[in-house]
Amino acid sequence: MSQKPKPEVVRLNPAKTAAKAESPWVDIGEVRKTVGLKGWLRVGLLTDYPERFQPGSRVFVQRKTGEPEVVVISEWRGHFTGTAIDVKLEGIDDCDAAAVYVNSMLVIPKSEREKLKGNSEFYPDELPGMQVIGPDGEPSGVVIKLEAEAPCPYILVRLPDSAEVMIPFRKIFIKSVDRASGKVRLVEPVSFHMPVE
Repeated sequence: MSQKPKPEVVRLNPAKTAAKAESPWVDIGEVRKTVGLKGWLRVGLLTDYPERFQPGSRVFVQRKTGEPEVVVISEWRGHFTGTAIDVKLEGIDDCDAAAVYVNSMLVIPKSEREKLKGNSEFYPDELPGMQVIGPDGEPSGVVIKLEAEAPCPYILVRLPDSAEVMIPFRKIFIKSVDRASGKVRLVEPVSFHMPVE
């Protein structure tokens, strides 16, 4: 299956950034709707590892309130968009039983994320707090958050004067991310990027 899903992301928004960053859970899918009459669910992928949804896999459902509850995937199939899949959960055999999961998140403990291979690999929720370094090597600011779900993902950076700048999160703007040193190195100075009004 040729899919290009988003990386495993802690969904960041201004009101919940701190709480989510400290959460022991990471989102791997968003239950969008029921599909058909036999209990299938459409899940928007938030992971580079769709094999997490193989039959027999254990994931957790996080609703708007309460603790995540464990569910087991019994079946799955791809979706033509490559950014979603359809899943069936064990014990869910009709549309009404599946409907209770719509608008919930599928999550896993952070401790179960795939291990990264080097300092140049990172998870998006590790970006907040990293130091931003300009092309001249001088500190330019600190990452506040990654807005991964925008049409063009960007990082929001707080400058030393407390102003904020949006920097597109693309290779032509971001030279490197080093998780060991906690630094994001830019191709161009922050003054080249759009200030937040």
